[in-house]
Amino acid sequence: MIVVSDYRGHRIEVDAVAVDGRWNAEVRIRRTLTQEKPHVESVTCLKLTPKHAEWSGEIWARRWIDLHERKRE
Repeated sequence: MIVVSDYRGHRIEVDAVAVDGRWNAEVRIRRTLTQEKPHVESVTCLKLTPKHAEWSGEIWARRWIDLHERKRE
C-alpha cells in the first residue's frame, strides 16, 4: 500500500488488487482537513507486480487531483 499524506491538500491511498494473474490499483483520494467522502476509483493497469500497480495508481491519482484542482480555479 502506498500512502501520500499530502499532495496539494489531498491524501492519496493506493492498494494493489489481483485480477486474473495481473495487478490493478484501487485508489482513494480524500481532501485533507474536511469531512467529505473520499473519491474511490479502480484503476485498470494490468501490471505484473503489485508494486508497479501501486505506482501506476499513484500517478493516476496525482493527475486526477491536478485536473480537478485546475477546474476549481
